[in-house]
Amino acid sequence: MKRILLLSLLIGFAQLASPAEAQLGSLWRAITGEEEGPKPDKGFQSFREESRRIEDALACGRVVEQATDTYSDLRRHCIIGDNRTVRVTIVEPVGYEGLTKRVRLTWTDNGTGQQRALSAPPHVDRSAAIASLDLLIGLYLPSRVAEINALFTDGEDGKVTEGPFTIQVVHQARAGLDLRTVEIRDANYDRLANSETESARPGYERCLFIVSNIKVLKNLKISGEPKPQRSDLHVTYFLHAERGDKFLCELHDSGYYRVRISQGQGKEFKTLAHGNIR
Repeated sequence: MKRILLLSLLIGFAQLASPAEAQLGSLWRAITGEEEGPKPDKGFQSFREESRRIEDALACGRVVEQATDTYSDLRRHCIIGDNRTVRVTIVEPVGYEGLTKRVRLTWTDNGTGQQRALSAPPHVDRSAAIASLDLLIGLYLPSRVAEINALFTDGEDGKVTEGPFTIQVVHQARAGLDLRTVEIRDANYDRLANSETESARPGYERCLFIVSNIKVLKNLKISGEPKPQRSDLHVTYFLHAERGDKFLCELHDSGYYRVRISQGQGKEFKTLAHGNIR
């Protein structure tokens, strides 16, 4: 977390200085000893600038900036299509505010006949999805638009890299629909990929402390999954005791927490403790 806070300060300083990339790179090398950290010149523009130019290029029917918690990346959605089945999402990584982590186009391709999962015509918003994809790829890899369009429309997976950008096309078949995604990453991605996991660690340790200090659980060894499940209202960590007990630990931004314990396979979790930690 110290590195994340340090990087936030460096980015803020770099945005005030000129040239930004030289200032940020030299400060990062001097303080961390590493060659370079995430920088605002590795492909994407800043999160706000990238959001603006994507929304200017695409005919967004609606723009939604997802409410976030302390441990989550910020997601801004450009929603497209008469049935709103096309979405372009721009992600700002938590702990590295100001940078763009990735851009993803998603189309929920409705099936046909009896297999359709949505109460809408088959392949609804297909033309909007293809047109939006062409415009989006044109911003990053204009010479590869036809190639990526072919992967997307033919239902094939693939990866294209050129300059600082990598574009990945993935199809996921589900009952009654096909989820098609095109994700764009720049040269910062490897550094930023685990932003949510890094930011979530203090919350995980807080949950370990809370559960370990519940009277009936003292002296038990508690461990779990450091990366939480996220909702608009709270984050949930999955913990367990060495003897087999399973717990759900919720942390809310308000400071409220709730710990629930499994009552057995197929049964609801029961509240074991709750309170406020602020």
